[in-house]
Amino acid sequence: MNKVIFAGSSKTEFTKTPYIKENNIKLYYGDSDGDIISARKAGAEGIRIMRAANSSNRPIAKNGVYGEEVVTNSQY
Repeated sequence: MNKVIFAGSSKTEFTKTPYIKENNIKLYYGDSDGDIISARKAGAEGIRIMRAANSSNRPIAKNGVYGEEVVTNSQY
């Protein structure tokens, strides 16, 4: 079992990137554009989980906009 890491958030930097890199993560799943970018900056593959349609987290992410794989029907 691995510990959960809360990386915080920032409008100016990708706060998850150093943790992905330090923990040698090769596949990183996320629902935001920042998750995909953070994974790539760390040398990992970012895989998109679709955000639920009723999410209040805005703006809605653009699934596949970076050419990443998107998990089908993962918004449920």
